[in-house]
Amino acid sequence: KGLTSIGIAAFAGCTGLASVTFPEGLTTIGGHAFSSCTGLTSVTFPEGLTSIGEAAFGECSGLTSVTFPEGLSSIGVNAFRGCTGLTSMTFPEAYTELSSSDEDDY
Repeated sequence: KGLTSIGIAAFAGCTGLASVTFPEGLTTIGGHAFSSCTGLTSVTFPEGLTSIGEAAFGECSGLTSVTFPEGLSSIGVNAFRGCTGLTSMTFPEAYTELSSSDEDDY
């Protein structure tokens, strides 16, 4: 069936990684999976992705825009925290809820 899940911290700290195109069939990106990948500028999510884990793309300062696929139902706490270059996010029409941590964390 192919790749369906990317584990926790699987590519964390890979600063030379510039772009990621996820395969069809991927449903879950684990927490911290790409955190601190500061060179990451482009991410292409597949249709069918349902979950992005906590801090999955945290501190990816090179990201400038993200378009989420239809069917996405969960974006974890701090999933894009510290993405200082991020200027655009496009959510699916059916998306209804963003997770957030306690205000004391900020």
